[in-house]
Amino acid sequence: MRLKGIEKQFWWNFGQIKDSKDIPEEVSGVSGVDDPEYNDDYFAMLTEKVKIMHSIYLKETHITDEGVKHISKLQGLKSLTLMKHPKITKVSLPYLNKLVDLEYLDIWDTGILLEDLVALDQLKNLKEVYISSARKIEDELDNDDVLEQLIVLEDLFSNCVFWVDFKKY
Repeated sequence: MRLKGIEKQFWWNFGQIKDSKDIPEEVSGVSGVDDPEYNDDYFAMLTEKVKIMHSIYLKETHITDEGVKHISKLQGLKSLTLMKHPKITKVSLPYLNKLVDLEYLDIWDTGILLEDLVALDQLKNLKEVYISSARKIEDELDNDDVLEQLIVLEDLFSNCVFWVDFKKY
């Protein structure tokens, strides 16, 4: 079936797709840096058709909690980078928790902090996480406070390396 309107424009920009039968159910990945095209509507349209994706890399785009909700519909997602998205908040935690195949998660400089990671108790495959300890640099936790929080997380994520404020733990 020929695509029309916004859907036609979206799929043409995505992969020069003209016909709905040519839309893939599986895509290896999506990446965007400082690009307003990557927003909640983009992921709503994408996840309506694409069911499996392995990697998403987004830095300073226009995605919010609503976009994370759409991303949570994907299966097979192993790597997710959402760094520098202040409009991604704790509201996204239940959506992120649905991404049970995740091995790599970068949510540094978002509204989600180290103390919030306990909510991600379904992500048993995580191997590496990048996270902030505070919203502002001047409020970052000292090493002892970070270690205190990581002790709690160690039971949930026993095989995971944490990068907290770019320091490896």
